[in-house]
Amino acid sequence: MKAEKIDWTVLQGAIITFVISIIISGGLIGITWYYQDKMQLEHNRQKARFQNISNQYLAVDQEERLIREFYPEFVELYNKGIIGQERRLSWIETLREAGEFMKLPALRYNIESQSRFIPDFPVNTGSFQIYSSPMKLNLELLHEGDLDRLLETLNSEAPGTYSISNCKLSRAGTGTVNLENVTRGNVNAECELRWLNIKKADGTEIKLSS
Repeated sequence: MKAEKIDWTVLQGAIITFVISIIISGGLIGITWYYQDKMQLEHNRQKARFQNISNQYLAVDQEERLIREFYPEFVELYNKGIIGQERRLSWIETLREAGEFMKLPALRYNIESQSRFIPDFPVNTGSFQIYSSPMKLNLELLHEGDLDRLLETLNSEAPGTYSISNCKLSRAGTGTVNLENVTRGNVNAECELRWLNIKKADGTEIKLSS
């Protein structure tokens, strides 16, 4: 049996149509993949943008919460003179008034320039720095209790806070103690205080926002 001869002229149109369909289908698939990748990239970009905005919102919300929680304490420390400008004149005025009220025979003081305070133990101060101003006191007291009263007055009435570096008491003369003679002290006291103040790490003074 002889194989029948195929008439390609009859199938030519169908073959061409089939090939064109394959080409178009491949093109559509390629375009679909292209736009799918593009849409995925756009989706990822928008998702990252949304995440960034959400993080910023949460950061602002956290900052507002911290301000509401800690700002009153900041204002209190500022008003007490621990944060902000140190108030040397107020220290001196409080000392003088206390000395006059207690009728101390002698009260001498000297305040040195402010410098960075380095504590004996590690302290994480973040973006802030502790400064100190040494104050030396030379006192003539009627009795040892006068020193406690003077320091307590400074602690309660003078703006700021201080630590006592050292304090030395000695008996004045060899005579008997006379509590009625206020012109001469019975006890001599030499003390060094450190008035502490918080500033920014670069030494810039912290100011209270209006």
